[in-house]
Amino acid sequence: MRRLLLASYVLVPMGFTPASPSHADSWSTSGTLYAQFAGLSGKTAIGQREADLDVGFSEIHDHLEMAGMMAIRNETDAFALSLNAVFMGLNADTADAFGNLYDLELTQDLVELSWSWRLNEQNELFVGGRYQSLAAEISTVLWTGEASTSFNVESWIDPIVGGRAAWPITDTLDFIVRADVGGFGVGSDLTWSALAVLDWGVMRSLGIVLGYRALDTDYSSGSGANRFEYDAVVAGPMLGVRFNFGEP
Repeated sequence: MRRLLLASYVLVPMGFTPASPSHADSWSTSGTLYAQFAGLSGKTAIGQREADLDVGFSEIHDHLEMAGMMAIRNETDAFALSLNAVFMGLNADTADAFGNLYDLELTQDLVELSWSWRLNEQNELFVGGRYQSLAAEISTVLWTGEASTSFNVESWIDPIVGGRAAWPITDTLDFIVRADVGGFGVGSDLTWSALAVLDWGVMRSLGIVLGYRALDTDYSSGSGANRFEYDAVVAGPMLGVRFNFGEP
């Protein structure tokens, strides 16, 4: 089995603002910069060429070429609007037991926008969309010297539905969980994510976020030479810094 070792920082689709009460006639805003030290497992395929993905987060710096991550959340006591974005570039190469060489370059853009109805200070339901764009290039050099390259770019939008809950542990520490499911064949066949974090308010305008998150995407399109598949789970711990703007 061919294995390409990858490592990635990935999008955490949530707002990290703790569930403190807000004024109904005004919005409060938070921005979070974060990184996820995640492992990636699954597979990708272009045409007849397939690559297994398997990596631990300890190998991130060996394969990550570039990344950018941010989250913005605006909220009142009745509604919340969250925007999340990430750009990631990866490169990895490996050889199998037969002397065949494989190289994979993967670029991913991911943007999520969601609108929440806050049931109370702790709980909310949301709907939204998750946009993903993947560019994958698989290069192969067989032991015979024969070389070939397959390249494809795919973009799609998944509708998502989910819920979020935030429970105060102390005056400055909140436990937040969030989960969603989507795709439903509109974009990907199925996508889901689940996250649990501790949000520590260091001061009124600054917080530290520590947690764990998993994102699964099962997407496929085309057949034969036009076949493209990406079926992978990204999971691992994450760390972020939250900045608050405006009055809570």
